[in-house]
Amino acid sequence: MNRVVIIGHGPAGHRLAERLRAGDGSARITVLGAREEGPYNPALFSRAMTTGLPLEWMALPGHDEGVLLHRSRAASIDRENRVVRTADGAHHPYDRLVLATGAGEHVPDLAGLRRADGALDERVRSPRCPRDCLGLRAELGPNTAVTVLGGGLLGVESAHALAAAGHQVTLVHRGSRLMSRELDSAAAEIVAERLRATGVTVRLGEIPVELSSGELSLRDTEPVRTDALLLCTGTRPNTELAAAAGLDVAAGGIAVDESLRTADPRVYALGDCARHPAVRRGTLETTWNQADALAGILLDSGRESHYHHVEVTRARGNGLEVTCLGPAELLPDETPGIEHVTFHDRGRYRYARLALHGERLAAATLVGLEEAGAELTRLHETGGPVPSNRLALLLGHERRADTGAPPVTDKVLCHCNNVSESTLTAAFHAGAEDVPALAAATRATTGCGSCTDSVRRLCEALSAAAPPENSHERAFPAEEEEAA
Repeated sequence: MNRVVIIGHGPAGHRLAERLRAGDGSARITVLGAREEGPYNPALFSRAMTTGLPLEWMALPGHDEGVLLHRSRAASIDRENRVVRTADGAHHPYDRLVLATGAGEHVPDLAGLRRADGALDERVRSPRCPRDCLGLRAELGPNTAVTVLGGGLLGVESAHALAAAGHQVTLVHRGSRLMSRELDSAAAEIVAERLRATGVTVRLGEIPVELSSGELSLRDTEPVRTDALLLCTGTRPNTELAAAAGLDVAAGGIAVDESLRTADPRVYALGDCARHPAVRRGTLETTWNQADALAGILLDSGRESHYHHVEVTRARGNGLEVTCLGPAELLPDETPGIEHVTFHDRGRYRYARLALHGERLAAATLVGLEEAGAELTRLHETGGPVPSNRLALLLGHERRADTGAPPVTDKVLCHCNNVSESTLTAAFHAGAEDVPALAAATRATTGCGSCTDSVRRLCEALSAAAPPENSHERAFPAEEEEAA
């Protein structure tokens, strides 16, 4: 593998460096990151808004001595001589270069968002920035009115989390339905009703005009009281460095092939800055999956390897369970060669739409069906056949007998890896008696990390239920240590 230079120290660059070190302890890895602070886990940002989760608890773990972290901005790439120059004048030669430059917040052209000096108004926050999340948390009081601008995945999750924590929340969206890239009209309406039941005022088809003192003005309708504005208006990939180096760049990011390789065979890109042919919408899980795949590709350079993309989008929150699998264009009725299955329980905020090609799942949208979402995700990823009793599957009553998975008789805690409470309990009694041991045994908490608190609470409950004579043998790391 020789010398690998990674530009960018966000979740993508951090994960790739970790995986490369785990696969080859002698690897020479240099990570270029301009920020003095280390990277954070974005899956925990909504909890920072609602619970004040400390910044250090959101930090991703530090690297060992085998990873050289150079805290300076990459200024240019000399592809001919295979050298990256940084703003402090240093030169970093490479054999393989990886661009993990991420994406920046898209700020709409809206009057009042920026001050005279061009900086964002102090009332404007981004749920993609951990310090903004903590800043918003500090400002929230019993009468604080928060407006979430944008009804995509992040806007829906943020509005739900804030309202569930008891805050006054209005979601303003230009479109006629929420999460329009992922959901059909029926699913979107269920999600909107779920938000309203949580306390969110949902205003669809509204055009924001100006942020002024205490309110957000809307075209042709009444303004929205706004003490804090949360921007959930999308991102733009950071491609300037790649474009200056002559790489193929478009609005969607740096063009890569199925092996995450750019037009230059020695340069790769992944995460939010990359435009992969199979990726319709980037998520944190996609970023981490790409990092895992690219580590394998770089570690086994003698063999042609690929990143296999599985389209999975999830919206998380207590009472808000949305899972979208595969390409949404397969879900309409007129799709040739596709059998459709629909389940609609509006009164309980539950909905499912499955697109089946033979016995295989081609695409799906599920709302409020937590266990079915976990099982269908597994079937989608493995290509396994869908059980004939589709209703039982959707209601969480059936699993294929030949999967080897435990029956779904309890709650799934880790959706990224489809790990149920019974699986974690069995692993605990087999000797995995703290969160790190359970993670190693079951992979729970190793995806987005949002289930860590639930797994920790289960550990504590199981420990408390253990016989007193054994209790001294179970040690639980302090929360600060686990999240560091």
